[in-house]
Amino acid sequence: MSLAILVTHERWQDFDTAWQEAIDSGAPVEDLLVALRLAGDKKRISRCSQKAREHALKLEADDRFADAAHVLGAVLVAGANPSEVQTPLWRCAVKAWGEEPWWPGYCELIGLQEGAPDLRAPWKAFSKLASFTVGSHVFHPGGWGVGEVLEVKPSELEIVVRFHNGRQDNFPMNAMIDIFDPLRPSDIRAQFYVDAEGLRKHAKKEPLDVLKRILERHNGQASSVVIRNAMLQIGIEGSAWSAWWRKARKLAENSEWFEVTGSAQKATVRLLLAAKDPVTTLKKQLHQAGSLADVHTRVRDLFIGDNVEERVREAGLELLAEAAESEDEPVTERLAAWLFLRDQTKETPPAALAVLAAARLAEVPTDPSIPPALWALFQELPSAKDQERTVDLMRELFGDEFLDEVARHLPHAASGAVRAFVDALREGKRRDALLDHYLGLLARPLRAPTLLVTLARLFEDSKLEAENLPTPMQRAQALLSLANSLFKQRRGNPHLTRVHQRLVDLLSKGDAPLLRMLLKGADVSAMHSLQMLVGRGVDDAIDHLVTDMALELDRHFFSASQGPFWSGTTIWTTRQGLEKRSAELRHLREVKIPENQDAIGRAASYGDLSENAEWEAAIEEQRNLTSRASAIEAELREADLIENAAMPEATVCPGTEVRYREKGSGEEREIVILGPWDEEEFGGHQVVSYRAPLAAGLLGLHEGDSVTIQLPESELPVEVLEVRSADLDG
Repeated sequence: MSLAILVTHERWQDFDTAWQEAIDSGAPVEDLLVALRLAGDKKRISRCSQKAREHALKLEADDRFADAAHVLGAVLVAGANPSEVQTPLWRCAVKAWGEEPWWPGYCELIGLQEGAPDLRAPWKAFSKLASFTVGSHVFHPGGWGVGEVLEVKPSELEIVVRFHNGRQDNFPMNAMIDIFDPLRPSDIRAQFYVDAEGLRKHAKKEPLDVLKRILERHNGQASSVVIRNAMLQIGIEGSAWSAWWRKARKLAENSEWFEVTGSAQKATVRLLLAAKDPVTTLKKQLHQAGSLADVHTRVRDLFIGDNVEERVREAGLELLAEAAESEDEPVTERLAAWLFLRDQTKETPPAALAVLAAARLAEVPTDPSIPPALWALFQELPSAKDQERTVDLMRELFGDEFLDEVARHLPHAASGAVRAFVDALREGKRRDALLDHYLGLLARPLRAPTLLVTLARLFEDSKLEAENLPTPMQRAQALLSLANSLFKQRRGNPHLTRVHQRLVDLLSKGDAPLLRMLLKGADVSAMHSLQMLVGRGVDDAIDHLVTDMALELDRHFFSASQGPFWSGTTIWTTRQGLEKRSAELRHLREVKIPENQDAIGRAASYGDLSENAEWEAAIEEQRNLTSRASAIEAELREADLIENAAMPEATVCPGTEVRYREKGSGEEREIVILGPWDEEEFGGHQVVSYRAPLAAGLLGLHEGDSVTIQLPESELPVEVLEVRSADLDG
């Protein structure tokens, strides 16, 4: 066990024993030096001074003069009496480094002199400076990250460092002492510099080993925030961090050498001095859990993978069953726990049967849109997996009447159980019941979205024969109504998001999208009706498919139905304006966003992200830049060239030069109407965006027309004198 961790836990007797073993075996002193620093932090260095002197004498006798000096220097810096250690410290230091050509210069730089009243500060500086050797690794907490010492220049008192991003620089030694932290070879930051990809693979394969190294660096204990910062410094962040932490935390919870307390988001992980009994630890954790849902989550994790002892799993099931007995917990959480227990033990808990019997005996509502109590209870289960488990439970509850019960109340099935119930009815040759429900949901498509999408896939893909269906156009309208509803409601709702994506795939993806099949032979009038429905909001894939079919039917479809070409949602611009906007997007992607990512990396290296203003500013800038890039991408998707537009003759529109008279002053003006991304001048005349109030008020007018234009702060009566096409290709 690490000497530093023993000091952290203040196991002083064990520490003394382990230290003596290290002395007798001639072990390296690096861990001892950290332990002595911690002993100083705990104001217990006085108990270590005598043994440190004994250790130093043994090291000196073995000609390990540098190690002896470092041990004596560590107790001196930690608070030992200078009179007890400075003389042997100086003696060992001279024996270790006195013949080195850099020794006089180093001593002068840091004030390390024989006979000085207190060598604490000089020795602290020297021990750091001596660690900066060629090939050693250092950490710059100010944003440059990990570097490797390439060259030490004693005569110039400079050190050359190359950082992980390839940057190389010379640093004065006094700056190195003040700013840089030396890294031990076992530090994952040093390993990241040597082999970043190899370390990432190792972290994925052996998460506990990496977690252990992080904890050892922090003297045996660290919060999840500290662990996350450490992983961020080796390039594991975002979803990669979440996946790694989920796996590492689970393994640590089930390891005999780790202790995990707190929630997943605010956990504390400790290295233990002695192996623990995992069953005892599990019981302690579950008794401290805040709710039945927390107990259920913890026990469920025990059954993921093969690295948990069977006796631990059995203990978890017993504790979950005990927690589910509490009537203070929500009935749906209790039922979810019982369903999990049933899944593992193959027996339904008696308490669950009692609750289900009461729900089954409740009066069935006369309104068919209101689910019976049992089905309503299943709908409220917290996860899709819980809901899916109700299928086998229903088989147990209803026996031979199972399919009759499902056929009657299928629209009330919980979303996670829909597919299993439909499969059961198919296997039971209940096609007519499925068809009846499909016909009913086509008439009321918003009633049971998951079921409607599931049945549509069956019947429209000819997996089940169907007759007497509504017309293809009516089915298309029903499914598009559902697509519109899900498109608006899906955000923040994982279930509706999944159903929405399944519907989008069904309608618009594949070699023969369902929408194409349903709308084959539709006339222009029917397509106009559908286009209005799509215009309320659907996924882009559906919108694009309907648009393509409308244009295939009539290439003037949209000009006839939506008025002048500039009145739709298309953003009209010149080729030059489009290139300008595209260049702005490229600059964001290739310059601004990469610069921001570098800034995030620098800010992350400053330490605790919870109080890191640079981090917060960099993250806020990231949100702004990505939002800006997304907005421009969306605009470019809606853009079209004025050069390609069918411009009405002698009519004010985008792409025309307009001369007009202001009636109030009699002054004549000439402008060029172009797009919002075009330059401010064209052919010597002012450019006005067709979306600006002045140009918008002129659009559609002809020579001789008069109009009063509503400007933001006034009204402007004008007369159009001349309209001509701008030479956009000139």
